[in-house]
Amino acid sequence: MGKHCQGQIEIKPDGISPTIRAEHHGNIEFRRLSKKNGGILTEELSKGLKERRLTPRECALIQTFPPDYDFVVENKHGRKGSYLVSPSKAYKIIGNAVPPLLAYNLAKRIEDVWHLYFKK
Repeated sequence: MGKHCQGQIEIKPDGISPTIRAEHHGNIEFRRLSKKNGGILTEELSKGLKERRLTPRECALIQTFPPDYDFVVENKHGRKGSYLVSPSKAYKIIGNAVPPLLAYNLAKRIEDVWHLYFKK
């Protein structure tokens, strides 16, 4: 590992989030990273917690999805309904999504200036 590699960094719980990318092949940022691998926030590790990467739910929260939001896709096998997605599919959906809070604020701003561009 190295500091130059995508995803091979430890996030700061009270800092700015890294970009949550759509690809998922081992490059999701670390929640906890050992000192040996470049981690600096080792207090949790000293309490016995394991080195690990961010979970799909943690990535979704960073991107401002509600805590109880379920990532589902339409069933493409001819059956009715949808199904929950795998973790790798969830990372991809989250990384490709427009964060809900960003979308909301953009929509509100467009609403504020709509009359300037589209008069009745």
